[in-house]
Amino acid sequence: MQAVLIVLPIFLIIAMGWGLRQRNFFSSSTLKENNALLYCFAMPAILIRGILGAESEIPNAGVFTLAVCAPYLITVVIVWILARRGEPIERFAALSLASIRGNHFFAGLPIVGLAMGEAGVAAGSLILAFSLAFMQFLSIGSGQLALFGALSLESFKKTAVQLLKNPLFMSCVLALGLVFMDLNRLPPWLDMTLKMLADIGTGLALLMLGGKINLQDVRHAFFTTWKLLSFKLVVHPIVTYAVLTSFGLSTTLVQAGTLLAAMPEAVNTTIISQEMGMDSDYCALGTTASVLVSMITIPIWLHLLGAIR
Repeated sequence: MQAVLIVLPIFLIIAMGWGLRQRNFFSSSTLKENNALLYCFAMPAILIRGILGAESEIPNAGVFTLAVCAPYLITVVIVWILARRGEPIERFAALSLASIRGNHFFAGLPIVGLAMGEAGVAAGSLILAFSLAFMQFLSIGSGQLALFGALSLESFKKTAVQLLKNPLFMSCVLALGLVFMDLNRLPPWLDMTLKMLADIGTGLALLMLGGKINLQDVRHAFFTTWKLLSFKLVVHPIVTYAVLTSFGLSTTLVQAGTLLAAMPEAVNTTIISQEMGMDSDYCALGTTASVLVSMITIPIWLHLLGAIR
């Protein structure tokens, strides 16, 4: 019951965002502008403060990188082995793309923060800093391989350029650089500035996430995307927990990493799948269905992990 109460505020705010959007309280342009604000300022501030404030020590950056990246690769391999048969090429490509792309920033870090406090946000930020680029390349490469039977160097170049323009990725690079240079103690005035920016992120991000949910034909979404829901909300977290535990990472890192893996499908997956010629309608249905099903699965994961502070 405590796990349910932990995430209840999250989903109430998401529901509020959906309701406000239905009543035209904010428009499509408002969604776009607020998302840009979150993407460029609030979320980078959360990541920078989280990484610089992380208490978990990383004795070997290479081993840690392997630990936090391996679950993505293992999950994709499992998807290819178990889910390929009987699926149209465009749909399987979308499934392969979406199976490891979670809503880490608009849902993941807020939920981890509510459940585990600042220590959880710091651990989650650290994991994302070391795995974000790999996840981007792997998900797009896997989807592309499923769609065309080959990998395109041009596509990887485009992904690399997009990463270099991505404020979330670049804030991770900046924070890690400061950590490795032993400059992770910010001046109080700068830390407070980042904190004030970060504080606007959680509620606004959840409202915007709710505003993007489309509840039309929900039953069809569940039945159509059950494979995606299984891999994204069940298989991937199990794999992540097993791998992080086997590498001997701290309890906080294991809990935060597993919770991030259990997040619903990332909203931008639909846009990426559309640009690459995949089944974008499938991804759009998956976004809605995974948010709704995660209302059940996330409390279960919180309870199983004991990730409640």
